[in-house]
Amino acid sequence: MRKWQSWAIVLALGVSAGACGAKATASADDAAIEEDAAADSAADIAGDVSAVAEACTEPGGSPYVETSQPDVTRKKFALSLFHFNIEYVIGGLEYIDAKGISTVFTGNPENVGWTNDKVEDFIVRESFLPILQMYEKHPGWGVNLELQAYMIDVMAARHPDVLILLRKLAQRGQVELISFHYNAQFFLGFPREDQHRSLAAVKATFTKHCLPLSGVVFNQEGQAGEGRQKMLVDEGYSIGVHPKNLFYYVHQKTQNPWPYFTSEGGDLIVGGAGVDSASGINLTWNFLDDGELRAAPEVSGQALNPYFATTAAHDPARVAEFEKELADTEAGGYYMARISDYVRHLKAEKVEQKPAPALLDGTWQPKSTDSVHRWLGGRGLWGADENDFEVRKGNYEARTQIAAVQVLAEIAQKAGKPAADQDARLAKLWKDLWRVEVSDCSGVNPWLAEVQYALDHNPLILADAKQLATELKTALGWTHARVDLAARTAEDKPAVAESWPTVDAPADVSTVTVTVDGRTATTTWLQIAPKHWRLKVAFSASTPENDPFGRELKVNFPRFADIVAYSPGLMDDVVRSYPFSAFEFQDDHVWLPVPNGLIGLGNDWYVIKHARLENLAARVNVTTPTIGFWDETVRLDLAPTWQFDVLQGTAADALAVANALNIAPTVDL
Repeated sequence: MRKWQSWAIVLALGVSAGACGAKATASADDAAIEEDAAADSAADIAGDVSAVAEACTEPGGSPYVETSQPDVTRKKFALSLFHFNIEYVIGGLEYIDAKGISTVFTGNPENVGWTNDKVEDFIVRESFLPILQMYEKHPGWGVNLELQAYMIDVMAARHPDVLILLRKLAQRGQVELISFHYNAQFFLGFPREDQHRSLAAVKATFTKHCLPLSGVVFNQEGQAGEGRQKMLVDEGYSIGVHPKNLFYYVHQKTQNPWPYFTSEGGDLIVGGAGVDSASGINLTWNFLDDGELRAAPEVSGQALNPYFATTAAHDPARVAEFEKELADTEAGGYYMARISDYVRHLKAEKVEQKPAPALLDGTWQPKSTDSVHRWLGGRGLWGADENDFEVRKGNYEARTQIAAVQVLAEIAQKAGKPAADQDARLAKLWKDLWRVEVSDCSGVNPWLAEVQYALDHNPLILADAKQLATELKTALGWTHARVDLAARTAEDKPAVAESWPTVDAPADVSTVTVTVDGRTATTTWLQIAPKHWRLKVAFSASTPENDPFGRELKVNFPRFADIVAYSPGLMDDVVRSYPFSAFEFQDDHVWLPVPNGLIGLGNDWYVIKHARLENLAARVNVTTPTIGFWDETVRLDLAPTWQFDVLQGTAADALAVANALNIAPTVDL
């Protein structure tokens, strides 16, 4: 999502930042846009509705079948992948706080009344529908559309005509639908269980609405890595799209990679890149970007995104421009393929499939967003409103509580003592969780409403989880509930208070540094076991005159070897270790999400963050021997305490500690 463009567009439009203190009705222009969109849709889709509705008999998730067999004489392929995110501006363009005070994006009064739902509706009708209508006119043009399953449910509820057209194009084999999350979650920052349950909801949604689900995977913010590739294979998908800029981030000299690779038991292509001419294949990409940008008008050469919905109704000339580009590409002898068609052709033509090189977790524009850091501690354009610290640790605490309540509910069900409506309530808890785990609550450049969406809803989700836990304990006749997430068992036992002796820092890691501006920090070392310590870093609060520096908190650990050793996102049960020589780094550092907290320092030393206290990315410094955890978004009035476990031992030892702390701890409900 190209949110880093927002500031340039704000300047071009001449809009100043600020707050709007009173609500007002939507403008006449807004109403006209909605009426025009509805009229256009009715005119274009009328006559198809009944036929397509009657054709809704194919089960969702059925595999795509190419309408003709691969033609091995084809060597020129053209691909397009539109990434749509209906949660582009989660919370909307107006935020109203608990006191009824209204703040609108950039202070523009036209944004008053642009609620979350209104922005979603705009994306469906002004960003998504014009692209569908263009492709409907050209049945021979294959295309990939990526969207979260939540967008399907929104269309079913509020835009059934658009869903009917989408189903028509998908069932006739023209549009290949990609979906790898129910909501646009930043899944690399959280345990695999969250994503596994989200994917179950994806598959159910596609089945419910008779939509074939592609085996291709691309996803929000282009999140990718070896764990994502392994999970897509495990979940029945087959082809991963690894974004080119993330590929170049760690293999900068390979500008035209091989057409396709084997990776984690599946196929992998580099999205948006050309290919090595030695393969005999000629590949071009007409589009790989936010789908919301293609039909939007431009200002100063930049397409307006949904943050500027009040002035960004789709521009037919921009759609026609793209339509001509595709026609010219086809006239140049290119096969307008879906990604699965392209891979099928490569195999039919017996193009060698090489093993993928070592790949690290990250996002699709790693140079401009510092890869995953923008979502896990990095500060964006609207930094005064950001709060990655509370958003992401709050998400992690909520998901841990929900996971524990899930186990307790399963135990109650087996005992014949379930709580009222527990299945429906659990399903809602997980969906509410995915919603606050979306990327836009902490990056790239979230504005106030997006940040507050998570900050307002995290405690509500926790309260609902605790209420269900209370009812389950009552049903079981328990006073307490200690839930072991690893064993998926629970006991009626009180919480156990733990304490460890204070000690000096272990000599090998005594060079840990803590950096703050405008705050103080106190460090304490505890001895957990013979080769296992815990570092507590207590920060003081700061004051407004120290912003932004009072918001930058940094803890840096010494690195003893030129290695990257970590558990990739969605791969909680593995430690992958690579020497720096396995990469050609584009920058002097890389950021990794480390959702189970673990990263290696070398010489059998490991550090593990406590994700419920500081769910931050880890910075592996390439040119200096350190690994850091940095947060640039901690609110000035907060005085957080971070904790890290530090141990010397095997990778298996470290993995066991990391998962016991973060992925599957014992939880007291």
